[in-house]
Amino acid sequence: MENNTTSNKFSFRTWLAQRAKDVKETESSKSRLLRLIEQSGENVASTTRVRRIYGNDSLVSFDAFKMFYGVDRSVYTIVNSYLTPATMGGETDKQALVLIGPPGAGKSDFVTRIKSLYRQAAPIPFLKHSRNHDNPLSLFYMVQFVAEAQADAEGHLDEAFTKRVAEIKTEILKDCGLDAEGLLDFNAAGLKKVCADAGVSASIEGLGKLDSDNLVTAVVAGLGLPRSTRAAVGNPEPMVQAAVLGQFGFNKKAIKIADYPVEYMRFTDDYSGSNGIVDVAEVQPLNFDIGEWIGTENIGQLGQFAEGDPRSINLNGAFNKGNRGLVILTEGLKNPPEAQRVLLEALQGRRVKLPAPLAGSVFFDGLIIIHSNEGEYDKFMKVRENEPYADRFLRVWFQYPLEMSQARRVIEKFWGGSDFAGKVHVDPDLFDYLARLEVLTRILPDQSVSLNAKADAYDGREQRGRGMGTKVSTSELRERASIREGLAGQSPRETNKIMQAVAANVIGRGNTVTSALMRDALREWYKGTVTDEKRMEFLMGLLRNELDEVRRRTLSQAVLASMVEGFQEEAQSTWDRYLDNIMAWSTNQSVKSSTGYSKSQPGGDESFMREIEADPEWGVTSAEANKFRAEILAAVNQWIRDNNRTKGVPYTCHTAVQKCTERYVLKKVRTGARLFSSSSARSNEDRAKINAAKDRLVEKFGFSPWSADELLREAEENSDFLVER
Repeated sequence: MENNTTSNKFSFRTWLAQRAKDVKETESSKSRLLRLIEQSGENVASTTRVRRIYGNDSLVSFDAFKMFYGVDRSVYTIVNSYLTPATMGGETDKQALVLIGPPGAGKSDFVTRIKSLYRQAAPIPFLKHSRNHDNPLSLFYMVQFVAEAQADAEGHLDEAFTKRVAEIKTEILKDCGLDAEGLLDFNAAGLKKVCADAGVSASIEGLGKLDSDNLVTAVVAGLGLPRSTRAAVGNPEPMVQAAVLGQFGFNKKAIKIADYPVEYMRFTDDYSGSNGIVDVAEVQPLNFDIGEWIGTENIGQLGQFAEGDPRSINLNGAFNKGNRGLVILTEGLKNPPEAQRVLLEALQGRRVKLPAPLAGSVFFDGLIIIHSNEGEYDKFMKVRENEPYADRFLRVWFQYPLEMSQARRVIEKFWGGSDFAGKVHVDPDLFDYLARLEVLTRILPDQSVSLNAKADAYDGREQRGRGMGTKVSTSELRERASIREGLAGQSPRETNKIMQAVAANVIGRGNTVTSALMRDALREWYKGTVTDEKRMEFLMGLLRNELDEVRRRTLSQAVLASMVEGFQEEAQSTWDRYLDNIMAWSTNQSVKSSTGYSKSQPGGDESFMREIEADPEWGVTSAEANKFRAEILAAVNQWIRDNNRTKGVPYTCHTAVQKCTERYVLKKVRTGARLFSSSSARSNEDRAKINAAKDRLVEKFGFSPWSADELLREAEENSDFLVER
C-alpha cells in the first residue's frame, strides 16, 4: 500500500474543510466510471451514424470507446441501463454486469478499456491503516462508538448515558469542523428530512442525536453530495476501528477522529499491486480457496495476537483489494457455490465476510463485471439454487458487429497488430470482402430480401425487396430478426488466422493478399475445419454466389475507373461540390463562388445532392436525406478534428459518400469495357491505355504491381467481368 499512496496527506478535519464537498473524492465506483466515460465526450460522427442506421435517436456513441467497432448499442446499454440508474439509487447499484457474447466479440478488450479508464482517474482519498481503502466519510460511523466508549468510561447510565453520548457526538462533530460556516448546508433538503424524521433539529446538536446511519446520510446530504455517494459509505474495516478506539496495536494510542490521517491512492491493476482493480480467473471447485476472495488468516503471526485483533488477518482478497474500484470475474459463472455466495453478499448486502478467526464483515463498494458465454450463462441459470442471482445480474449481449463498415475496422485492427502489416500488401477491396463474409455468416435469412441485401441494409444502405419496387425497412428487418443474430458466425480471429496464412504464402511470390487468394484459402480452410455438412454447403455458397457477385462488381468499377485519367481528381471535385451544397443546406444559405456570387438557391442544389445520394447501392430516400447529410457533416467535422485541418477534406472520409461519388463519376466511362473485348484486336494505343490503367491501379487505387496485373488479366479472361448487372 505504501508504494501506491501519493504525497497528499491530510487530517480528517482538514480534508473535510478542503475537499469533502468535491464529488470526485468520495463518489461510488459506478459513479466514477460513468463520470470518466462522460467526461471523454460524445463521438458525434459515430452517434449520427448509429442513430441513422438503427433508427433510434436516443443512442449515443462515447469517445471513450472509439477504439471499438460495431458495439455502440452494447456500450450504450451499459451506460444508460446500468451505470446511470446505479448512480441514481436504482437497483442496478446492487447488480453485477454480465457480458455475454461469442469468442472474439471484444468482451475482454472492453473490460481492459474499463481498467484503463479507472487507471486514468485521479487519486482517491482513503483512511490510513485501511487495507481496503475505506472511504473517508466512513469515519463518521465511528462517532457513535467513540462517544459510547467515553460515556462508559465516565460512568454514565440509562438516560444520562444517552444524553452524554449525544453531547460527546456533538463535540466530535464540532472538532471535525462540521459547524464551520459553509461546510454543511443545514437547509439541504436531504439533511432536513433526516433530522425531521428523527424528531431533531437541523443543527450540529441535532446531528449529534442521530444514529450512525442517519448521521452519515445527513452529512452526505449537507455536503451537497449525491445519493450514490451515500451508498458508497459504510463501516470502516477493523484496523481503522481499532485505531480510533485505541484497541489492540493502538492500545493507549487512540487517534482522534478529527486528527485521523487521510491519504490518497492511485488505481493500479494486477501487474502493479491490484489496488482498486482486480481480475479473478475462473476457479475449479477442487482448487477453490475462499481466502483469495475475502482475505486470509495471518499465519506468520499465529499466537502473537489476542482474540479479535485485526492484525490476525490479511485483507488481501479480491473483494478487499477491489473495494471502491473494479472486480472482474473472468468466466465467473464457472466458479463453485462458495464463490458465488461471496459474490451475492457483496452485491446484495454490500459486505464481504471477514476471514477467520475474526467474525463479521467489511463494507464493499465496487463495480463487478462478469464476462462469460451464453452456454455457461444458461447452464448457471437453470440450476434452482442460483435463482437469487437472477435479480443480481444485468446481462448485456456483446455481439459480433453486424455492420460491414464496422466489421471491416475490426479486421483491419487485427491485421495491423501483426508484422505482416508492414511487409505484405493488401489489395484495396480485401477488407470489405472479408467484412461482408463475416456479416453474412452472422445474420439470418429473411424472406423479403437476399442475404447480400440484408447485409447492405444493416450497413445503412436502403434495399428493395425481391420483386418489389418498395424500400425495405431496416428497422423492420431488425425487429423480425432473432436475438441470435451476431452471437454466432465467423470470428475476426478466425478471419485473421486465415489471412495471415495467405500472407505467409505470398512472401516472395507477389507479396500481396488479394480477394481471389483469400477466396481460395477460405474454401480450403472450411474443408479442413467445418464438419457439419449444411454449414459447409452454406459457407461454400456464400463464397460462390454472394461474395463473388460483389467482388466482381467492386473490382470492375476499379478497372473502369483506372481507364480514366484523373478519375480520383474528378471524384474529389465532385465531392467538393457536394460538400459545398450540404453545408449550404445545413445553414439554409447559397453556395458561393470564389467571387462571392450565389451559385444556387438557399439550401443548396437539391437535385444535384439527390443525384449523388440516390446511388443504387445506397439508395438514400428523400425522407432519409436529412439524416444522411447530417451524418456526413459529422464525419467531416470528425476528420477535421482528427487531422487538425479545415481544408482538403477527402472524399474518402465517409464510406457511403465515397461509393456514391465514384459511381456518379463512373457513369461517364462505361465505354472502357471495349478494350477487353478482344485481346487480339488491340492497337498500340489500346495497349498503351491498358498500361496506363495498370499504373493508375497501383498509384491511385492502392493495388500492387503484381495484383494490378492479375486483376487486368482476370478482366481480360472473363468476357462479362465489366458488364453492368
